Amino acid sequence: MNAATLWQRAETYAKQGQWAAALTAYDGVLEHDPNHVMAMLRASRMALSLGRYRDSREYAVRALAARPQGDEAVLNLARALRLFNEPALLMECLAHSRWQERRSAAWLTEVAMLVSTSGENELAMQLLDLAVQRDPRHAPARYFRGVVHMFFGQMEQAEDELEQCIAILPTYAQAHWVLSRLRKQTPEHNHVARMKALISRVPAGSESRVYLAYAVHNEAHDIGAYDESWQALEHACRTKRQLSPHDRTDARRMYEGLAKLCDAGFVAAGHAHADEPAPYRPVFVVGMHRSGSTLLEQLLGGHPDVTDGGETYSFASQMRYFADYRSRGVLDAELVRRADKVDYAALGRRFLEHTAARAKGRAVLTEKLPSNFLHLGFIARALPHARILHMVRDPVDTCFSNLRTMFSDVNTFSYDQRELAEWYGQYRGLMAHWHAVMPGRILDVRYDELVADPEGAMRRVLAFCELPWDTAATTLDRPGAVATASSPQMRGGIIKDRKAAWAPYVDKLGPLLEALAPWREPQASP
Repeated sequence: MNAATLWQRAETYAKQGQWAAALTAYDGVLEHDPNHVMAMLRASRMALSLGRYRDSREYAVRALAARPQGDEAVLNLARALRLFNEPALLMECLAHSRWQERRSAAWLTEVAMLVSTSGENELAMQLLDLAVQRDPRHAPARYFRGVVHMFFGQMEQAEDELEQCIAILPTYAQAHWVLSRLRKQTPEHNHVARMKALISRVPAGSESRVYLAYAVHNEAHDIGAYDESWQALEHACRTKRQLSPHDRTDARRMYEGLAKLCDAGFVAAGHAHADEPAPYRPVFVVGMHRSGSTLLEQLLGGHPDVTDGGETYSFASQMRYFADYRSRGVLDAELVRRADKVDYAALGRRFLEHTAARAKGRAVLTEKLPSNFLHLGFIARALPHARILHMVRDPVDTCFSNLRTMFSDVNTFSYDQRELAEWYGQYRGLMAHWHAVMPGRILDVRYDELVADPEGAMRRVLAFCELPWDTAATTLDRPGAVATASSPQMRGGIIKDRKAAWAPYVDKLGPLLEALAPWREPQASP
């Protein structure tokens, strides 16, 4: 059978969901033509569908070695390398792509988005500059230029780009959402009426409707229209929960599995390779999302011996690689089930090898994915020299901030008050377990103390991380991109008088407040 016939057969099997048969046929194509890039990329997708994570990655790496040039092949390869969290390989792919010659604004914009998620925001802006040269009216390019400007703290430029996007395509809901977060709106200057007029033009039950509802909530909250704000938030959460349901059973099994597997003996086994040389010391900043982890990392990153690494899935990707399984989210029950077979010494070495370049020769590299709190047992076992900073913030402040944040495809628990409180309780229980099985390995950093006394809090943090004191670790006055949900709040200094955002909705938050009661301190009231 020739390659063309095998290709058609493979494509048919893939459309029918017959992953194993499709993979066999794509392998047949590669026997005839070892440099058939699209066959490698399709085979990668089939292997991933079959749960063969390492094989899937290997097909993508083979495709990279073939140096693809076509628009479709390069874009699909870039997507695959981003999926496997391979930023260095993604940059290699782009370097050989002759992207400066590409004509499609859509191609340039999507590649810019992939590059940005790997932390290369300056390169992303170069791609976007070219995209708007190719097509000044390409709305997604205008939108993402606004996002990258926001990451760099260039709020006026961000607002201009987002308004251009909306002028081109008024129903581009994500642009309205980002615009709603750039600054505090006022009764005289806001976009609530404009957004409400657009709601009927956005499909009900869609992701776009969710973005628009969150945007209305943000701005109505700013101007004190709390009834309208709450109605928008309820609608956003209800719709998003339907689109991204939370699997409570899997979460419960995951938490139970972690506590059972990762006991003191499991963690202590990491001491066997504690003396292995390392190119830098990793510092993990963990906690609930919206707990202040971005603020802590930005302060720590001001220290001359520290490179702030931002939010990446670097450790989660290594867990997936060694477990040969792509988890749903940062971790799930099945990955925990496989975790007792992982070679943690090898995992630690591979993690350090894959991240060393990001440290830029400095002594410390931070890793600020908040949900890495789930991985702390594995981190302690694989990286016995790592430091762990745990951000602790008022439970209601934290959970309400989660409730009113639009996450992309993570934190599925955050769109329902009861599910959110349940997750919070599971998180607190797991953190208590980590403290018990690895005493002294985790430093709790309280958000209120960090805001009220940055110097005192950072002295404790730096001492814990074995870093010398430096006043540069007490301010936010430095350039660079902040690519997290807290990006707009990282400009203009530490906000010391932040009021409880949930106070106007206290009568609507009964389920959340009741479920969080065991975790609240007496002074945590509006």
